[in-house]
Amino acid sequence: MEHVNNGAGRLKKKRGRKPKADKQTYRPMIRLNNKDNERFLSLFCKSGHKSKSQFILDCILNNPVKIVSINKPTMDFAMLLSQFFAQFRAIKSNYNQAFQVLIRNLGEEKARSMMRIIEKTTLDFILLKSQIEDLYTQIRERCLPK
Repeated sequence: MEHVNNGAGRLKKKRGRKPKADKQTYRPMIRLNNKDNERFLSLFCKSGHKSKSQFILDCILNNPVKIVSINKPTMDFAMLLSQFFAQFRAIKSNYNQAFQVLIRNLGEEKARSMMRIIEKTTLDFILLKSQIEDLYTQIRERCLPK
């Protein structure tokens, strides 16, 4: 660029910073309340970054963001299933306690003969439990995140 300086007619160089090749023109904005701002500032001080914008950029782009989608029916099923297993443990505990009481009061032979009465229902219950576990495994593989 030519610039006349007191009639000397010499060329003067353009001053200032060179334009960047990849300009940062997008500026997302966030708003924080007092509590969140104090937390943000304490994290910024601990990070050692020179600028807040660099700290935010590092937090957003370099740290993986986990996106969790909640499937309500699957969560309900998992909750009911966990309750079922808790009930199964309670029945097992009660079964063992009842057997111990029968042995103590009636003797082992009479206790075993009485327990044979509920043996078939217990086996059915065990088969049902294994089927439910298989269903749970299938649903967990299909629906729940890994």
